[in-house]
Amino acid sequence: MEPPSWSVRFSRLRQLFWLFFLLTIAYMIWVRSYLSPLGSDDIVQFEIAKTARHAEAIILDWKTTGKYEKGIASTYFAYVFMALYTIAIALGCRFISACTGNEILIKGGRGFAWLIVGATLCDLVENIAISQTIRGHISQWNVSIAYDLARVKFSIVIICILFMLACALYWLIGRLSREKY
Repeated sequence: MEPPSWSVRFSRLRQLFWLFFLLTIAYMIWVRSYLSPLGSDDIVQFEIAKTARHAEAIILDWKTTGKYEKGIASTYFAYVFMALYTIAIALGCRFISACTGNEILIKGGRGFAWLIVGATLCDLVENIAISQTIRGHISQWNVSIAYDLARVKFSIVIICILFMLACALYWLIGRLSREKY
């Protein structure tokens, strides 16, 4: 059996990207609503607490403001989010780079698609450390692991998104320049 043509693979890539992009956005909206009053900023602050004392203060604040149980629940929801954002960003890197038609950007898209998997591995270990901390095993080791891996994860995610934006800009400029001639 012959492999599918480039146009068929590209069409499938486009469909999967938009599906997982929309699923990720919908999941983020639903989780944000479900976890209210705990907000994304509360979770990020906990991820980057940096010291056991600061993490303990955040947990105490969450307990007094009714956010603690939601904080525990957020650690479970994080696993589904990891899968969704990894697939969405990996497909985005592949799809948007393929739109450019530039072989170097297409190869870069493949590399960035694998790089986001590294961010997810950081996120996985970070979430385990956060889960232990939030459940009472507050140690500088867990807090430091969460802090360091959160920084790596956020950096990789930002780099991948910037790559997608650069590819989209390259594609747009190419489209605009073709229309003038």
